[in-house]
Amino acid sequence: MNDEIIKEYANGVSINSLAKKYNSTPYMIKKILIANNIKIRTAHEQTSISNLNRAIKINDNYFSKLNLENSYYLGFIAADGTVRKDNNEIKITINNEDEQFLLDMKNKMDYKGNLHYQNKVNAIEYRFSSKQIKKDLAKYSIIPRKTYIGITMKDIPDEYKLAFIKGYYDGDGNVSINQNTKQVSIKIISHTEEILKEFQDIIKQKTNIYTNIRGTILYSLELSTLPALDFLKDIYSLNTPYLQRKYDKYLEILNIRI
Repeated sequence: MNDEIIKEYANGVSINSLAKKYNSTPYMIKKILIANNIKIRTAHEQTSISNLNRAIKINDNYFSKLNLENSYYLGFIAADGTVRKDNNEIKITINNEDEQFLLDMKNKMDYKGNLHYQNKVNAIEYRFSSKQIKKDLAKYSIIPRKTYIGITMKDIPDEYKLAFIKGYYDGDGNVSINQNTKQVSIKIISHTEEILKEFQDIIKQKTNIYTNIRGTILYSLELSTLPALDFLKDIYSLNTPYLQRKYDKYLEILNIRI
């Protein structure tokens, strides 16, 4: 029994929990550990370990090496995610109608917890805690208060930048069509102009599409009709996730234009 107690304590189980499990007392458990030269953790150390053990499992290395898929999600989180300053929590909140998108996202990240439904505001929240993911997001300027501090793609490899833009568009962009004139309009929104200028450069390099940036406090990168259609064609040619609602709108626009 002593060997099992020592092994479980080494794996993070608290003295109080061991006392309950083995029908003993904290004093006796502690005595066994000291007799076997096991260093007793402080209350703070035990609390930290207990919190980690309670954390719902996720693939902490999901963003450690970029690819098309996670570059898309980087863009989506950059646009529509929140990184907490005082802990390792990351949160994404979207409309109920996009539930499947968050289910797919959490499954790709091997998250074992559940989504949180906020029925009063017709929203769904995907939140998780990961020190490593928070660290990896920070490498790409996705940090607390990112909305106002500003985001950059400078450390994202060129081959993944359009996937990032696609994710950002799904998070903070919109597309519409005038039913009478069949004119198409795309707007991608940001509180800082710099990231939109980066988007503008990449879109021009990859597609030779004309874009325009407007605004003074809230900025928008705008594309209209043929440039907008070319942009949508290019991002949907990428093998990445996508927001079904916006993809359906794209198909609807193609049908109207035809």
